[in-house]
Amino acid sequence: MNCSVRLGLIGVFALGCSPNVQVFLSNGGSSGMGDGADNGGTGSAAHAGRSGDGTAHSGSSNTGDAGAGGSAEEQGGSMSVSGGSSLGGAGTSGSSSTAGAAGLSGSTATGGAAGTGGTSTSGNAGAAGTSGTAGSSGSGGALNNAITHALPSAGCGLNPDSAFVPGTTAEAHIQTSSTKATGCADSVCGAWAYERDYYVTLPVGYDKTKAYPLVFEATTCGGIGADVYPLSDSSNVDNAGNTVIRVGLTPPPNTIGHSTHPGQGCFDSNEGDDSVDFVFYETLYDKLASGLCVDRNRVFAAGHSNGGDLANELGCKYAGDATRPIRGVLSNTGVLPTEPAYTPTCSTKPMAGMWIGATGDATAPFSGTVIAINRAIAVNGCTGGDYAVTPMANYPVGGANSDSTCKRITGCPALYPLVVCALVSNQHSSNSTTANPGFSTFLKAFETTPLFTP
Repeated sequence: MNCSVRLGLIGVFALGCSPNVQVFLSNGGSSGMGDGADNGGTGSAAHAGRSGDGTAHSGSSNTGDAGAGGSAEEQGGSMSVSGGSSLGGAGTSGSSSTAGAAGLSGSTATGGAAGTGGTSTSGNAGAAGTSGTAGSSGSGGALNNAITHALPSAGCGLNPDSAFVPGTTAEAHIQTSSTKATGCADSVCGAWAYERDYYVTLPVGYDKTKAYPLVFEATTCGGIGADVYPLSDSSNVDNAGNTVIRVGLTPPPNTIGHSTHPGQGCFDSNEGDDSVDFVFYETLYDKLASGLCVDRNRVFAAGHSNGGDLANELGCKYAGDATRPIRGVLSNTGVLPTEPAYTPTCSTKPMAGMWIGATGDATAPFSGTVIAINRAIAVNGCTGGDYAVTPMANYPVGGANSDSTCKRITGCPALYPLVVCALVSNQHSSNSTTANPGFSTFLKAFETTPLFTP
């Protein structure tokens, strides 16, 4: 359907994978989201949901109270070990040796502990050497070696484009292109090129030296990127209490020929690895990371309904990715496909996640949500092995929700929590009274130990 709402300001974005990048600017305010009986805010602009979705969206202007800018974060990250004396048995706390030919420095360690971490290429052992000294702490290394530390992006320290005004929402457009394999699941295969829309909301008090969590938020069929959760916390402060950068995603044009929901303005889910949204994600990730101060160890995918499907697929494909990793998923009424033609190639790396769904939802059956949950249980190595039998404990999220509305799976690694809010209802809804405080509570947990080391 055609949506006339376009909000915000944006700066010029470049495209990492296309030789031709076009960026356009527009003005407006921020917008919340709502579906069915639940409204994400109180804005006046409204538009209908996709056919068969039973949802309607209403915008809202939600602006968080001013917060203080955060202090600069150090990169943290994994540590490398350069030291050790001339090698006898190099790389293990500088064991005693002399006269041996110098070994090579160790490869990146996981914590920068003195004199440990690297594998060594040893020289011929000498004798009666003096003790070596501990290796000094280095920097860099693999992302998952320091998952609890901030990994600042290249945009840290840079002034954001003047179009980005903290506390407001900015719209931008970026060109994407690639080629779908012959016989793709969609009705249109081969080369494609689409201009994509997205909306950026910086937190109040944005600090260019502080690496912020980045949340990609996907709307549902027929929506635009302004129709997403404001992530207002229990104090009604947006952007999870001004702790995250939000990026709202608009679905691609209907000309993609969607495999299961043609003509409904949906994301390119159910398209396996050929989805145009994976190119959109990668291109946009690179652009945002180069222009804003983003913590690459705290990037999340969120969404409602068809947008929740996309969030599940992004987590499935990019969890632990070496270049553009997803740390966790926040999905309301989203499912994960099982048909081979529809399912992307999934990572085997662990991830965090929070899922909300109505157990009697006929539009997006909760059984499809359980598929996404069970995949996370498996890659995380949680005890129990299945949602139906895994142990759980209450996970209070505030708002009007009881402490038992959401449950944390207790047998999972501490760094990759999994939370499920199985609502006793048959409504396909935004569930905003649970999603906003719930997702915010989940995200704010990544501001403190054990999930984050300030």
